[in-house]
Amino acid sequence: MTDTHLTPASHRERLIAALADVLEHKHFHQITLADIAAAARVSRRTFYEHFHSKEECLLALCEDVGQYIMTAIQAACPPGKSWREQVSHTTRAYLSAVQARPLLMRALYLELAALGTAGLAMRQQVAEGFAGFLQSQIELQRQRGEPLQPLSLPMGVAVVAGINELILHRLSNDQSADLLALTQDAEQLILRVSAQ
Repeated sequence: MTDTHLTPASHRERLIAALADVLEHKHFHQITLADIAAAARVSRRTFYEHFHSKEECLLALCEDVGQYIMTAIQAACPPGKSWREQVSHTTRAYLSAVQARPLLMRALYLELAALGTAGLAMRQQVAEGFAGFLQSQIELQRQRGEPLQPLSLPMGVAVVAGINELILHRLSNDQSADLLALTQDAEQLILRVSAQ
């Protein structure tokens, strides 16, 4: 398929997906624009119509992955369940989404740091999104009468960071096939922080 068969929106999506695929086989600093364009089956000129640099493309990929995982978590939280059940569904959905593409997720955890301030800002944005979700779920449960401690945004970010460190530790030690084994630890972290 050539560039002319794709809409501008699908060009952008294809470039982001191509970077995701290439990151599973190469370190970010080794990836060239030619690698991304070839994997996306578009020209370098098309790449520059959507991104100024491969770093900008990586930031867009991180944002997309964060939104994808958030959607998976929201879909996994059936209304009317107890807090313990909600936490179980949430952590399992999160870990399952990461486990679906462990090489990509490992690359994102590590390579985002190489982008300096922009990478840090993206990491913070994604963490705050997940922390905000936890905050809102706790507040909903409190309104239903569950005896839970309100969660501040900084504490929510700390919980998300703690779970991500557990994941990164496992991914860094080539234990990617067993991420769901972290479910109990992740659940306990959330339950302890939210307990009154």
